[in-house]
Amino acid sequence: MTRTLAIFGAGPVLGLSLARRFGREGFRVALVARTTENLDALVATLDGDGIEASGFIADVYEPAQISAAVTAIGRIDAVAFNPGGGNLGEGIAPVLDVDPENLLLILDRFLVSAVALVRAVLPGMIERGDGAILFTAGQSGLHPAPFLGNVGMAQAALRNYFHNLNSVLAEKGVYAGAVNVGALIEGSVPHREITSVPLDFEPEVIHPDVFADAFWKLYAKREAPEVLVGSFGR
Repeated sequence: MTRTLAIFGAGPVLGLSLARRFGREGFRVALVARTTENLDALVATLDGDGIEASGFIADVYEPAQISAAVTAIGRIDAVAFNPGGGNLGEGIAPVLDVDPENLLLILDRFLVSAVALVRAVLPGMIERGDGAILFTAGQSGLHPAPFLGNVGMAQAALRNYFHNLNSVLAEKGVYAGAVNVGALIEGSVPHREITSVPLDFEPEVIHPDVFADAFWKLYAKREAPEVLVGSFGR
């Protein structure tokens, strides 16, 4: 039976690299994003690579839409929660500026949405005794950075969550883990915005294929619940 990877938050950078990496291993790919234009372009690109892919419209920040997409996709053997998009700095507050409003905004994006996705896919995985839940996480969950005040709080909570999931689900045949992004992903919105202005330092930039390969290794080996790729902010 052909396995299915579902990418929630599929885009033309990391999402595409993830689809290609798992596609090379025989997976078909379900792509979940907010716009038809984005999905159609990704499906066409993957088709050209010989990878079976389908698009599903949903906002990955909306639990009801997440649940509907999971139902529409059907069997999901591995799922990747890959939230992103928007302008760099949108909603991010340094630690002294964190307030209930901007904290709730970031928690909804990176934690509540992740929990909603897990709740939607987990019953089927437990019933089959196999599956994997993968998260794109941030280095601020491991290494606090004051300029990422509310983001670091959300990422630390997400890290606590996937570590506990991994521990509890292992005996049920389900893996949970995360790739922590510790550098600029080449071609991403943050990469383009940061490098569009003069800098007095050279940021670390890593190709998305490197991150995708890290995801595959976590999935295939199922030994550790996380890995950090890059050293941004340290």
